[in-house]
Amino acid sequence: MSSIHRTLHGKVALVSGSSAGLGAAIVRELSKRGAVVAINYPFPSEKVNAEAVAKSLGHSALSTIIEADMSTRDGPRMLADKTAEVFGGRIDILVNCAGINRMMSLDDPSDEKVEDSWEAVVHTNARGTFLLTRAVLKYLSPEGSRIVNIGSSVSRVPGPDSSIYAGTKGMIESYTQCWALELPRKYGCTVNGVAPGIIGTDAFHAAPQALKDALQPMIDATPVAGRLGSPEEVAWVVAMLCEKEAAWLNGVYIPVSGGQSIF
Repeated sequence: MSSIHRTLHGKVALVSGSSAGLGAAIVRELSKRGAVVAINYPFPSEKVNAEAVAKSLGHSALSTIIEADMSTRDGPRMLADKTAEVFGGRIDILVNCAGINRMMSLDDPSDEKVEDSWEAVVHTNARGTFLLTRAVLKYLSPEGSRIVNIGSSVSRVPGPDSSIYAGTKGMIESYTQCWALELPRKYGCTVNGVAPGIIGTDAFHAAPQALKDALQPMIDATPVAGRLGSPEEVAWVVAMLCEKEAAWLNGVYIPVSGGQSIF
């Protein structure tokens, strides 16, 4: 077995929003490198997916699944507390991955629809990230711990009808910068951000065809290749930031987009 598979041996990792998509890929990569992982799902209907992620790690992998809705006020604290309870009172790695997107134009005629979308997206993506990080701090290992925030290249390269979603990802980018100054000397951590481009998750493939058609020119123009990124490519970058050797990386913004963010 390659040594990279055990470089995070014994580390306790919490990945929010990890029952599918990018979060699930990040869990698999961290587990492959030896971390024990808390897999988070938001509500009962997602439990079967979280169980499938845990099963995919193999019989020898240590993991737990935890239901907690990041869009609520109490969910982030419940997730942090339960993870620490299961894994001996400490958390070494926090990956803020939970996020949702609802395409919404600023001039949509329905005030109710716009306000509902605003609350759902902002509460999950922006408030959830803030509150979960705050809740984890008291459990964060005092030396060599890691916080990785999952943003999006859409905060710098806007897509169609994306002002609410892009705004929340811009907040996460700002959190990363602020926390990278505020937290390391107090909590022994680094804080970094990863900004995926257009990634071939199940959610993307299930998106309305009109949205995929609107994004296709950007995909075709990607400098590296005219294709979607893979969840595994994002997960590798996240895990790299969690390695011991990444101790001098702090406050960085890493676009994982094949160069889409150049434009």
